[in-house]
Amino acid sequence: MTSPTRNLSPPTPDQYHEYYAAYINMVGPDVRGQLVEQPTILKSMLGELAPDQVSCLHEPYTWTLKQLMGHLIDCERIFGSRLFRIAAGDPTPIPGIDQNQYVENMDYENVSMKALLKEFSQLRKANVLLVKRLKPEALDNMGVASDNPVSAKANLFILAGHVSYHLEIIKKRLGLAQPE
Repeated sequence: MTSPTRNLSPPTPDQYHEYYAAYINMVGPDVRGQLVEQPTILKSMLGELAPDQVSCLHEPYTWTLKQLMGHLIDCERIFGSRLFRIAAGDPTPIPGIDQNQYVENMDYENVSMKALLKEFSQLRKANVLLVKRLKPEALDNMGVASDNPVSAKANLFILAGHVSYHLEIIKKRLGLAQPE
């Protein structure tokens, strides 16, 4: 069976709220490939950092790298669930989230970065397995999330683009980004 996510054109602007355009624009035509490689990239960037590097704030950011990794875990769950529900044709509106509330109420600092990376990787593996069994036409299904119309396809791109967006921030924080 051919994956519906190889050489996939991006969703059209009427399939998502403009807020998500920045994420969607960070995704190439091989969405599934990007989904598969991101946990490895995160591990290579964050897996060997010292505890003081992952638990300190890097101005002007308001989260530690552990909290940022926790945010990626939270959003992997949420965006994956949105993708699943909308692709399945579930018409139930999906509420929005307050990402700061999640970070404030979850304990990321008393968990090792290695454990956080493993949790993200496991969640991503589950989402990749979901993507493999989506029917191509299911990507066109529309739903409502955060009070806005959104397609399953847009959620697929948001899943990959959100991590790409934060990978760029991590690079800047660690001094790995090329000067602009």
